Order: sequence, then C-alpha cells, then structure tokens
Amino acid sequence: MQKNLAALLAGSVTAAAAVAAPSATAPAPAPEKLLYAEGGMLVLVAPAFPREALAQGLTARIDVSGTVRTDGGLDNPAIESGAGKEAFAAAVKAVVPLWRLQPRIDPSSCLATEGKARVSIWFDIANGQPKVSYGTARPEGAKAPDIRTDRKPDRMVAPLYPQKLAMDPNAPKAILQVAYVAVAEDGAVTGVTVAPMLHYREFEPLLAAAIRQWKYAPQKSRWCAEVRFHMTLD
Repeated sequence: MQKNLAALLAGSVTAAAAVAAPSATAPAPAPEKLLYAEGGMLVLVAPAFPREALAQGLTARIDVSGTVRTDGGLDNPAIESGAGKEAFAAAVKAVVPLWRLQPRIDPSSCLATEGKARVSIWFDIANGQPKVSYGTARPEGAKAPDIRTDRKPDRMVAPLYPQKLAMDPNAPKAILQVAYVAVAEDGAVTGVTVAPMLHYREFEPLLAAAIRQWKYAPQKSRWCAEVRFHMTLD
C-alpha cells in the first residue's frame, strides 16, 4: 500500500498528542487489531526530491530490499532503479541507514529475529510540488504470528519517563511505543522485546524494567503479547 509521507507523519503526531495521560506512562487499552507487521516501516526518514529532477518534471519509483536486523536496521540493502534514475536512487541510499523496520518476532520466544523487507519509494509531482510516498510488501512466506492483544495483566507497573528527555525542551512530549512480551504458563513475564520505533532509545530500558514486573493470569502454555504505550509528559 502506498502512503503519503506528510499525511502519515502528521497523523501520527496528532494521534499521540490527543492522548491525555499522567506525567509518566501508562499502557493503552489493548488494540483491536495487531500492530505487528513483519518488515513494516517503523521509523522513516524521507529522501529529498532531487532538485534537477524536479525542475525537469521527472518522477521515479525506487525499490529497496534487504535483511532486517533485530534492531530494525536494514542490512545489505539492494536498491533497484531504472535507467536515468540515479539521482533518485542516491537520495534513497542516503537515508536507508536511518530507517527502522519491524524485525520478525518469533511467537514461541517473543524475541526479535532477522527477516526480509522490501520498501518502495515513489517520487511524484502534484500541482508542481514534489510528493514522496512509500509502501512495504509483506515478506514472501511470512505467516500471521500468534501474538495476543486481548489479555491484560493482573498486576502492572507503569514505566518511568526518561529524566533526560523530560528536561530536554526539544524532545517529543507524546510518543507511541510497542513492546512484545513473553509470558510463561504461570503468568510471569520472561522476556520483553521493544519495537525499534524511536530514535530516542532512552525509553527502552525503562519500559522493559517495568514490564518484567507484570503478572498475567495463568494459561495452559506460554504465549506472546503485544502491548501498546502512549508515552506522554504533561
């Protein structure tokens, strides 16, 4: 699915800013739909539209494929472009190291593992203005994982907001963060994998430390949960 970058980023900011919460963090209600999408884009830095190409009215589609590391980075990216599209390919290549994609989550362990991803970038011109959009394709052979969103913990500890960011006037005041939680048969949390959604990595150890203290109702077997947080600072 092709997505307009400006609309996507604006929508994310608006949704996060609209959440009212205490001056720390709290888990949001379990989402009806799983957010997890193997190889999906989590952090996207848009490439610049080449100036000369814009002046000449040129457009392009650039495809990028590679291996998604467990930290969300893309290893060995292969950039595909047609003849005469070198400037567009170079613009994409410059920002690929800044992208973060969803690594594969192994539902048996709830840990991130390497996977494949393919991203398409469209450079278009609408009403004389440059327009950059993107889309991701589901990796071949990827299966819907058994990750639960409908079970809430019986005991919960709220994560702390990073003090460094709380004191930084340029830091975001509202952020969405997702974690994948490994739960044992007795309901104890045995592992936490935080989705690599942020450039601000200070949240991750605080989230993991809090979630490890949670307790769920016992089940017949171990399982994996997706937990969504709206991080806000009043």
